Amino acid sequence: MMGRAVKGRAMRGGLVLPALAVIGLVAGGAVWRNRSEPASVAGPELVHLAGGPVRYRPPGEFRIGTQVMDPPVLQSVAPGIDIMAYQVSVADYAVCVADGVCAALRGQGQADQPRTGVSFVDATTYAAWLSDQTGQVWRLPTDAEWLRAAGDRAPAEVALTSTGDGDPSRRWLDSYRQDAALRGATDPIIHPLGHFGLNDQGVADIAGNVWEWTATCFQNGTLGADGQSIATVVDHCGVRAVQGRHRTYVIDFIRDARSGGCGVGLPPDFLGFRLVRDSGQS
Repeated sequence: MMGRAVKGRAMRGGLVLPALAVIGLVAGGAVWRNRSEPASVAGPELVHLAGGPVRYRPPGEFRIGTQVMDPPVLQSVAPGIDIMAYQVSVADYAVCVADGVCAALRGQGQADQPRTGVSFVDATTYAAWLSDQTGQVWRLPTDAEWLRAAGDRAPAEVALTSTGDGDPSRRWLDSYRQDAALRGATDPIIHPLGHFGLNDQGVADIAGNVWEWTATCFQNGTLGADGQSIATVVDHCGVRAVQGRHRTYVIDFIRDARSGGCGVGLPPDFLGFRLVRDSGQS
């Protein structure tokens, strides 16, 4: 049975903030902190996932000659990880902003809502700040780690139409239709943490209406003549895999993929994130 290691929290999914360090949460979740006091935060609530097999398609575009093909479904054995039970909240992120490290963002929202409108750069900045505050190592999950954490809510792997004529438009339309089927109706409301409940791994709100950044780069590659082996892979790390009800790819500085910067398929409703604590930390 997967267990959850629960840290003391100021609110569900949030960080522990010393009483002397935090003067108060104002409307929109902004925090003013006495700069003469050292920052000190305990880690958030975690879910431990034991190691085990993960099946996934490598993220990106793969070809045999001029024909665009889906890569084969691969299986790897992932090590155990500790992942945040909840997405990083407005209140969590506001502490990093108050500390002068994270960028202030538009659309503050309520303290107990997930922090959305964040770019990959914002998310990794927060991870570095949290690592500094806790003395632990925090980072974004890889695409495969996120899929393991998604458990019974992981998006289905559906093969796309191959295009042998070099015209990618048919494949883009196919991807758009499949994404629309996977996600259902769009949800324009940002809900409080816990709104979408727990999956079978004990992870909250995964594959809700907030898509999550991963550390995985978009890939271009070629397949072997059998179409079942990967011959070459080139990472393009200015674009990252983003996971939710479907996987998509977003430029790393984009905060709202609906306004542009999204790859093939439907853009996410909202962009947020949760972090993994590297193994060996306590």
